Amino acid sequence: MGWIESSVFLAAMVHWISMRSKPEPTIMTEIQRVSVQLQPKKILCRADRGLGDLEAEILLANILKKDRVWLHAHGEQSISSFQQKQFSEYVARRKKHEPIAYIVGHKDFYGLRMNVNSSVLVPRPSSETVVSLVLREGVAHAPIVLDVGTGSGAIAIAIAKYLPKANVIATDISDSALRVARGNVKRLGVKNILFKKANLLSSAIIQLIQKSKRPLIITANLPYLPLSDIKKLEPDVVKYEPAGALFSGKEGNDLIIQFLDQLQQSELTFQSAFIEFDHPQARAIKIIAKKRFPLGHIVIHKDLEKKNRVLEIRL
Repeated sequence: MGWIESSVFLAAMVHWISMRSKPEPTIMTEIQRVSVQLQPKKILCRADRGLGDLEAEILLANILKKDRVWLHAHGEQSISSFQQKQFSEYVARRKKHEPIAYIVGHKDFYGLRMNVNSSVLVPRPSSETVVSLVLREGVAHAPIVLDVGTGSGAIAIAIAKYLPKANVIATDISDSALRVARGNVKRLGVKNILFKKANLLSSAIIQLIQKSKRPLIITANLPYLPLSDIKKLEPDVVKYEPAGALFSGKEGNDLIIQFLDQLQQSELTFQSAFIEFDHPQARAIKIIAKKRFPLGHIVIHKDLEKKNRVLEIRL
């Protein structure tokens, strides 16, 4: 073997040895690598300090089909090149502000996993307040529950799941949202729920409800943000979540007012109604409701963050 061939051979050997000696990526090294990229530059609250770690763990756990506890217990386990590539793709999407729920395709809500996509809002913890109020209200009865503006079906499905004697009717104007909701019902095996396409309180829905003599509970999570919030909200929301499910006129309460007007004019006999709203609107929403239901008992409930969030009307 000549010196040229020997040099080529030695170079190849060095490259092979260096490749062999390069450590394989592990769960923990990948989380550490990515968490730096996902960590927000501005720390607005204590929870933000560990946000990069949290998001990296959620994304990798979804790829590995494990939970975050498992990741910490198996941090030294290596991951495949395919899993590493998928992780990098997820991270690239997240760095463009795509919500994690859309990337992994689901969001937990009231102990249930809801599949979501860009056709529906990502379920918020604040909406769990509505579910809690209905469960407290309906546990001693077998009510009809009407959920208006159901989106992914999160509120309606949670109520139907935990109130198995209730009959739940959930409506939305969006066909694509209803497809997501029906998919969630099928996957979770919830039987006592019916989905209908409707614009707020339609005559067909009123007729359907009037056929039953059960007590009626109404929930509504309608678009409630003012248009001015477009400039204030995070890119995660403005760039990806459906605007039609977020914004409702200059003050943010156009659809809530329209719904309350319909409810008043329908003369439906309902036991209670729970309507989610934007917390700065509390005083205005209470006044609006009182004008339409002067004999009703009007209460404002706070969400998990102690913000005014849910209007209750009790007749």
